[in-house]
Amino acid sequence: MLSRNGCYAKANNVVLRRFEEWGRCYAFTPDDPEIYDLNASAWFIVELCDGRPFQQIEADYVATVGPKIGRDKAKAQFHSGFTELLNRNIISAVE
Repeated sequence: MLSRNGCYAKANNVVLRRFEEWGRCYAFTPDDPEIYDLNASAWFIVELCDGRPFQQIEADYVATVGPKIGRDKAKAQFHSGFTELLNRNIISAVE
């Protein structure tokens, strides 16, 4: 469940395999065995989820992506990606 006041990190058991030379990242979720091909946006969101608060993750994403695609579009893209990563248990709330 999304909490705008919570802090988020990559789920403990999720394994990321980065192929930086190809611009790809895959996430394996062993609790619900699945391999996800993360696009650049999702990959960046996962990297930002290092235990920092949701609002900081959002602000950092928008500050980086916003100048390229516009602030409103970056914010919408962030919320869509963040929700999908949360629903797929790739990221989770931390205390």
